[in-house]
Amino acid sequence: MIITCDAPFCANATAGGTVCLSCLGRLRSDLVDVAELVDELEDTVARLANTGPPRVGSRPAETGLPFNVGAAEVRDVVRNVLSTWVRDLWETHGLRQPVPTGETAPDGTPLTVAELEPLDLDDTLPEMAAWLRRHPSWVEYHPAGGQVVDEIGDAVEQVRRAVDLPPARVYCGPCPDCSADLYARPERAVVACRECGMRHDVETLREKLLDAARDVEATAAEIARALPQLLGRELSANTLRTWARVGKLDKREPDENGRPQYRVGDVIDLALSTPTRSRSRPAGIPC
Repeated sequence: MIITCDAPFCANATAGGTVCLSCLGRLRSDLVDVAELVDELEDTVARLANTGPPRVGSRPAETGLPFNVGAAEVRDVVRNVLSTWVRDLWETHGLRQPVPTGETAPDGTPLTVAELEPLDLDDTLPEMAAWLRRHPSWVEYHPAGGQVVDEIGDAVEQVRRAVDLPPARVYCGPCPDCSADLYARPERAVVACRECGMRHDVETLREKLLDAARDVEATAAEIARALPQLLGRELSANTLRTWARVGKLDKREPDENGRPQYRVGDVIDLALSTPTRSRSRPAGIPC
C-alpha cells in the first residue's frame, strides 16, 4: 500500500513513515537556516541593522522605537514551535530506563517502570534546531510528522520575513545639494529633501546609489533589506544564501559577528540576470 506524505500540499509517497524524503529535506534546510537567521532576528528585535545600504563616512539612520515588537513576537513563535516539537519527539522516542517501583511480582522479581530520561539540551534556537536535524527518522515516523514539517517551516518563514522586510521609506542616498540622507516612500517618483527643500528624481538617485554601492560588502539580510526597492524586484536573504550554496555567489570576509558577507555588485548583477518567479503554489501540487 502506498502511503502519502502528510505534509500540506504534498502528494509524494513516503518510505513507510508519515513524511516523504523531499519534505524531510526541506525541513532540514529550514533548520540549517535557523542558526544564522536567529542572529539577524535579534538584530531586528533591537533595531541594530541599518535600513539602507552601508556608505563610507555615513552615520546609520535610526528611526522609530528601539524595540521591534513584531520581530520579538516572531522570535517567541519560533522558540515555542521548536521547543514544543523537541519535547514531543523526546517524549515519543526518547530513552527510557527501568526504575524500581518498590514492589515485587508474585515470583519475587522486583517490579520496574520505564521512566523517560531527562533531555540534556540547551533551549537556545540554534541548539534546538541542531537537535531536530539529528533526528530525521523521529520526524519521518512520528504520527504528526506532516504537522512538524508544516509548523517549523511556517515559523522559519516568519523569521525570514521579519529580517527581510524592506523599510517603510526607501533610502535614496545623499541629497546632491546638501548631502543630507534622503528617504522616499516606495511608490513616490520624487523625493523632497527635508534639509534644503530641493526635489529630486527617485529613479536617478537609485541608479547612482546602486553604482556607488557595488563595491560594498554586507550580510545577506542587510543586502536583502536595501536592494529590493532599488532593483524593483523581490530579493530575500534566503535567495542570496541559496545562490552562495550552489556556487553562483562568492562569499567575502565575514563581519564582526562571523556572518558571511557578499559584494553588493555581484548580487545586483546576479539578481538582474535571474528571472523572478512567484512564491505561491496552487494547492494539490506535490512539493
